[in-house]
Amino acid sequence: MADYQMQKTIGTFFRSKNDQLLGNVRILGSWYDYKVIKGRPEAGSMLEVTDFTSRELLVVVNNEKAESEVNYIDNF
Repeated sequence: MADYQMQKTIGTFFRSKNDQLLGNVRILGSWYDYKVIKGRPEAGSMLEVTDFTSRELLVVVNNEKAESEVNYIDNF
C-alpha cells in the first residue's frame, strides 16, 4: 500500500523551505521525507518528485515549474 501512495506523489512539486538536501513535505494528506538528488536547493527553490525509495521521496530542483500548475503542493 505504501508503494501505491508514494507512486501517486511522482510528478508533484513544491517550494523548498530552506537550503537543506533533506526535509519533509505533506503531499495528499500524508507526510513524507524527501532527499534532493539533483541540483542545489535554496530557500524557495521549486522541487519536483521524480522517484522514491522504501523510506523517502527523491526530488530534483526544477525552477521551471510554477505554482499555478496543477501538480503544485503547498509546503507548510
